Amino acid sequence: MKNDTIAYDCRHYLGDRPCGFKKLCCCEHYDPMGTRILIIKLGALGDVVRTASLLPTLKREFPQSHIHWISKPNGVRILANHPQIDVLWTFDAEGILAVTQQKYDLVISLDKEPAPVALCNAAIADEKRGVGMSKFGTATPLDEAGLEYFKLGLDDDTKFNVNTKTYPQLIHDALKLPYAREPYKLYCDESSIRRAEKMFAPWRKSASAIVGLNTGAGDVFAHKAPSVECWIEICKFFTVKGLAPVLLGGPGEKQLNDAICTAAGLGVYRAGSDNTEQQFTAIVSQCDVLVTGDTLGLHVGVARGIPVVGLFGPTCHQEIDLFDNGVKIISPMTCGPCYKRSCDIVPSCMDAISPAEIVTAAANLLQG
Repeated sequence: MKNDTIAYDCRHYLGDRPCGFKKLCCCEHYDPMGTRILIIKLGALGDVVRTASLLPTLKREFPQSHIHWISKPNGVRILANHPQIDVLWTFDAEGILAVTQQKYDLVISLDKEPAPVALCNAAIADEKRGVGMSKFGTATPLDEAGLEYFKLGLDDDTKFNVNTKTYPQLIHDALKLPYAREPYKLYCDESSIRRAEKMFAPWRKSASAIVGLNTGAGDVFAHKAPSVECWIEICKFFTVKGLAPVLLGGPGEKQLNDAICTAAGLGVYRAGSDNTEQQFTAIVSQCDVLVTGDTLGLHVGVARGIPVVGLFGPTCHQEIDLFDNGVKIISPMTCGPCYKRSCDIVPSCMDAISPAEIVTAAANLLQG
């Protein structure tokens, strides 16, 4: 809405203070928001990152648009600085109140848990796509287009054996958006980039290349990453080749990475376990190649254009797109994918992958 004195729909308008142009409203810099879009995506952080594949499509389909995204605090932090997101809201009382008291042209909802689907129902919009809440308080697809994406979470055979589409393609189809297979991206703040460059500088002097080893994979599914013994062997292979393995991970990987570093010996480095989401993204960006299970690190590597060796055991490799910048190594065990939360099979599906095969794949990516 624009009147003679205040342009409420200008993308520069702030309301509580002058905009960046320091002029009275309705000046020559007036730029209407256009199509207003809300994305609701709160789930696992890796899923938040790869959902960013929607952004270039939305900007192409709606060139004059204002995109809002509501996510948990870690999602807001990792998506910060993205040039195709106009407003980031945190999924808390303040953020929920803000997004439910304004009107959108389109709401996109992709989670299936009660809170986000309820928020989808509560949002005011001309059109909603994806997943909402049924009258029974359960998740439901909002139209026929979303059925394929929705049913993957209900039938193991369909998810494990029938589906051949990647996650980005699945969500595009579910939202009735054309899919051009554009890689999703993340953007780092300058201070995080400078910090990572300073951290890696001495390690680069002693090696021909840096190999990031993302050793963890969360604690939800069993064996999404190799064991400590396997990582130690991988590190030794790399150091013999004159490469510098750098251990990556969060607080949950601190003891694991300490044990790997101690056992593997000289030439193995740790990037720390208390990095912010922006700092972790910048650290991954310093790697010449990344070895990782199907977890956040993989998606950060893809989003930053780092060649990735992706290791797959209990999860569905077909849903992952490395966008022609990496290689997938799939466990030879025939029991996967399974998405089991616990497993007592020895060796595990991830340890059945040969360390030599992993190292060879990474070396080939470096040469290529």
